[in-house]
Amino acid sequence: MHGTLLFTHLAWLAIGRVRAGAHRAVHDPRRLGGPTASGVHIVLQVSGTSTLEQAGLTFTLEPRSWALLAGDRSYAITNRAKAERLVMVTGRERLALDIPLQQLVGRAYTAASGAGRLLFSTALCLADELPYIPSGDAPTLAEQVTSLLHLALRRELLVGPLDHNEERRERVHRYISRHLRDPQLNVDRIAADLGWSRRTLARIFERREETLMENIYRERLESVRRDLLNPLLQDHTLANLARSWGFRNYTHFSARFHSHFGLSPTAVRARATAVQPEPATLPLHGDQKKN
Repeated sequence: MHGTLLFTHLAWLAIGRVRAGAHRAVHDPRRLGGPTASGVHIVLQVSGTSTLEQAGLTFTLEPRSWALLAGDRSYAITNRAKAERLVMVTGRERLALDIPLQQLVGRAYTAASGAGRLLFSTALCLADELPYIPSGDAPTLAEQVTSLLHLALRRELLVGPLDHNEERRERVHRYISRHLRDPQLNVDRIAADLGWSRRTLARIFERREETLMENIYRERLESVRRDLLNPLLQDHTLANLARSWGFRNYTHFSARFHSHFGLSPTAVRARATAVQPEPATLPLHGDQKKN
């Protein structure tokens, strides 16, 4: 199965973006040189599901989850279907010495809320905007991402086990990720499928910054925007991309898109096609070696 790998640097931060069908990618530091052969690797699952293996540990990343891997040890990432992920690499010296990485690697973390959500959203937005970022801004942006990583890691060390409401919020977010493209997705359906009342569902999210449906629309809009920036999807019409993410009425979608991003879908696509990065189009099959 063929796919694309975009790899670039933002100051000291290396960023890789993989979009591909079923494949298995292996990182072997013995065959690699330079900083990406070691350091800390942050894997962010954008879509699809990945199985990660390192040092005898195996765990799964679902959409909007992330993990740390030790770059000085071999690991493998397996996708059995179409998926997209980001991999950021930073040197251990860029992280605070009091962060015990050995306690944090090899586990899946959520990006549903808090510092994890900020890290995930910022990294994804940064990957989208890399072709347009002046080189002089790179150190500042790399520092901001690193600071968010610090916050997210410290949060994971402090929170301990999730409370009951947090567990239920995680369950809702996993459900939304699996059904985000379905135009029938709404509060009533989520409550019915999870066996809760609308009141229970509202209570779980009552202290959130956005309602549950606002969250769904935002995630759909951000997904359409990523597709508009994806060079592999340039032959898809705007209406088809909107429909693929659950928007049945293009006029309604276009108005929401412009309100959220300040640009029309047409303008976003035009901007993306005007300045294209230089991706390496790679056959990701068998044991494709990557950083």
